[in-house]
Amino acid sequence: MNLDRLKKSAPWALAIVIALATPTVWAQSVDIGGTTLTLGASRAQTLGVASAEFNVAPAHANGQYFLYPKVRPMNDGKTVAPHAVGSINIQNGELVRVTRNLGSFRSADGQAAIQNMIEAFAQAPSQGRRPAVHTDTNMTGDASTTRVYFSYPDRVIQVSVYQPADMSVAATVDITEQYALPTAGQPTTAQPDQ
Repeated sequence: MNLDRLKKSAPWALAIVIALATPTVWAQSVDIGGTTLTLGASRAQTLGVASAEFNVAPAHANGQYFLYPKVRPMNDGKTVAPHAVGSINIQNGELVRVTRNLGSFRSADGQAAIQNMIEAFAQAPSQGRRPAVHTDTNMTGDASTTRVYFSYPDRVIQVSVYQPADMSVAATVDITEQYALPTAGQPTTAQPDQ
């Protein structure tokens, strides 16, 4: 291969050749259920670490495993079948994906809220603009409110969780989409509720 000719005709091709010839050292650690797994780790290492903390169950897909907390007896001697905390995918002998379950609930209101949130994201500007994302948490003596804001030029999608201090009371999750008129001389940008 003539590298001088390659440099002149397609600089990007040279970058690809160099990238393929250069060994990559890339490892990302992912915390899941109190355990840290490393992307790129070997199959044996990954399953060893995962098996120490979880019941590892193969899925129907080749190389995918579900991670379940190990069943521990409760105070009354009964056990509860736990939900999976996530899954891992192993391909070509190495860990290539870790998926964490962030939570789930089953209710008609919850389903409608999530469907509306998905629709709001789908309708957000798609001309290469990405949302600015930020979070905040406010604590009072009897509750906490945690919010995440997805700010687009013309709207803000807000997910908020209100949790009373009495943890036996269920938290309230609200999902809103907010629009605002631009102020004089300012670009059209929705501002999140505070």
